[in-house]
Amino acid sequence: AHAEGAGGSIDEDGGVGTHAPAAQGSVGRSEVTEAGRLFEAEGNLPAAEQIYKSTLDSFDAAQAELKTQESQLPFASNAARVYDEYIHLLLRLKRSEDALSVADRSRARTLAQPPGGSQAKPGARIAALNATRIASKTGATLLFYWLGQTGSCLWAITPAKTTYFALPPQTEIAAQVDRYRKSVLDGDPLANEDRGGQALYRMLISPAEKLIQPGSQVVILADGALSQLNFETLLAPGPSPYHAGPSLQSARSASPDPRAASLHYWLDDVVITSAPSLAMLAAAKPTPAAPRNLLLLGNPISASEDFPTLPLFAFEAKNIQTYFEPHNVAAFTGAEATPAAYLASDPDRYSYIHFVSHAVSSRTAPLDSAIILSPTSAGADSYKLYARDIMRRPIDAELVTISACYGSGTRSYAGEGLVGLSWAFLYAGAHSVIGALWEVSDDSSPRLMDKLYHGIEDGQTPAVALRQAKLSLLHSGGKFQQPFFWAPFQIYSSR
Repeated sequence: AHAEGAGGSIDEDGGVGTHAPAAQGSVGRSEVTEAGRLFEAEGNLPAAEQIYKSTLDSFDAAQAELKTQESQLPFASNAARVYDEYIHLLLRLKRSEDALSVADRSRARTLAQPPGGSQAKPGARIAALNATRIASKTGATLLFYWLGQTGSCLWAITPAKTTYFALPPQTEIAAQVDRYRKSVLDGDPLANEDRGGQALYRMLISPAEKLIQPGSQVVILADGALSQLNFETLLAPGPSPYHAGPSLQSARSASPDPRAASLHYWLDDVVITSAPSLAMLAAAKPTPAAPRNLLLLGNPISASEDFPTLPLFAFEAKNIQTYFEPHNVAAFTGAEATPAAYLASDPDRYSYIHFVSHAVSSRTAPLDSAIILSPTSAGADSYKLYARDIMRRPIDAELVTISACYGSGTRSYAGEGLVGLSWAFLYAGAHSVIGALWEVSDDSSPRLMDKLYHGIEDGQTPAVALRQAKLSLLHSGGKFQQPFFWAPFQIYSSR
C-alpha cells in the first residue's frame, strides 16, 4: 500500500504523494482522471490535456528519484491509467502521432536508463520522437500496441508514414491471448484451425496487413498481455508461402502438409523481433564490427533435484563451440559454470554470450529471476545468476542467448514489457537477446540452436537466423512442427 524512495511515496490510490519533493502539488491518480474527464465533458480539452501532462511530469520526476530498479518498476505502473486517459484525449483531438509519443513515453523508462546513466528529463522524449525516421533506421515496419481500458491502439509505422488503428479493449485482447497461449502449449493450432489464432491475427495484424511486405522485417512493440504472445504463432489466411530448399521441398511434395491448405503461421511471412520502446530504438548507435568470440556457460552441476542435469545440455554446449575458432571461445562447463565465473569473465569483451542451463522467473519480484548454474560453497543460492546482478555488469554483446525455460520473464509491468532475464541483458547493453516464453524442450532446443549458429556463421543476422531455424522445425514434417517446440524462443532487440 505504500512504497518509499528518495523522499517520495506512492499513495494507496496510486497517486504520487504530495510530500515528494519532485511532485509538489500533485494529486491522486483517481482524482486526476476524474478532473480530466470533467474538463473533457465541459469541452475544455486544453485544460484536460494540461492536467494529464503536468501529472505525468510529476510521476516522471518522482520515479527518477527512486534509487533501485525494484522501486522504479512498480512505480511506473501507477501512472498507467493517467497515460491511458491522456492518449485517448489526444486521439479524440485527432493527434494520433502525439498519442503515440505519449504511449512510448511510458515504455521502458527504467530499461532506457543505462547502468550509471541519468534519466531523461520529464517529457523530453515526446518532442524528440520521430517514428518514421526510426522505422527507416531499423529497416522494418514497426507495430506499436497500447492496451487501454475502453479501447486499445495500434500504430503501424513505416519509413513513409504512421497509421493509427483502433483495437478492442484490453480485457477482450487479454482473454484471447490467454486462451490462445493455452492452445499453443497444448496442441497444434494450425492442424486444429484454431479460431483464437485466427481471431488474434484479424485483430492485431490484419488492420496493418497492407503495410507489411512478405519476407520483410517487423518489430513488435508489445504492451501488457501481448508481451506473453509469440506473434509468429498467429494463424494467417491462405496457404503457406514458405519455399524450402530442394531436399526439404521434395520431402514436402511427396508428403504434403495437410495443415497448410487454408492457413499458415505468420512465421512463414515475416522476420519478427520485439523491442522495448521507440525511444530506445532511436537512441541506439551503430557499433563497429567486433571479433566473433563466444562466452559460454552451460551443463552445470545439478544444484538440486529441481534442476537436474539434462542429457542434451552437454551436447548443445559442445556443438555451439564448433561455430567459433577455439582461441575465441571461453567455455565454463560443469563445476566451472558458476555465477562468479560469469561476473569475473569480463563479459563486455564477448560478441556472443550463451547459456545452456535451467532458469527461474519470479512473478512477484522479476529481478529475482535467475539463470541456474553450478553451486559453490559461498551460500545457499550461490548457483543463481540473478537478473539484478546481470544488470550491474555492462556488456556489448551482439547476441545473448538464454537457452533455458522462462528466459524472458513472467511479469509485465506497465510500460516495461515482459520483465525478466532478457530485459536484464538488454539493460546491461546487449544488442539482442534470445529468451524463452515457456519451458523449452530438451530435445528440440539443441536442434534449433545448431541451426541458429549455422545461419549466423553464414552471415545472417540473429533475427533472420533464428527465424530460419524455426522454419526448419516447423516444416520438418515431424513432431517439431508444433509451435510448442519452435515458438518459445523470441528475440528482443534494442536497435
